[in-house]
Amino acid sequence: MIRRILAELSRGSTTAAELARKLEVEQSALEEMLRFMARKGLIREVHPECRPAGCAGCPYAGRCAASPATGYVLVTEATESSRGRRRKPR
Repeated sequence: MIRRILAELSRGSTTAAELARKLEVEQSALEEMLRFMARKGLIREVHPECRPAGCAGCPYAGRCAASPATGYVLVTEATESSRGRRRKPR
């Protein structure tokens, strides 16, 4: 299941509801897996207004932690460098 989630996220960010629909699983079960994957650094929760270019120029920069995350994105060198971070080795 984790490979299927990662494959979907490699196509771009999405919500738990959309992933559940695509993978034909219960959203509540999927959300547990997504939280686990986020803790392990495989994916990252994102604000609904997140942009592919990252936080640069974003009107929510510095405030998005106060807003609930509603989507997920695959953690890659590109996604982390756009945020000014380096991916931690596993």
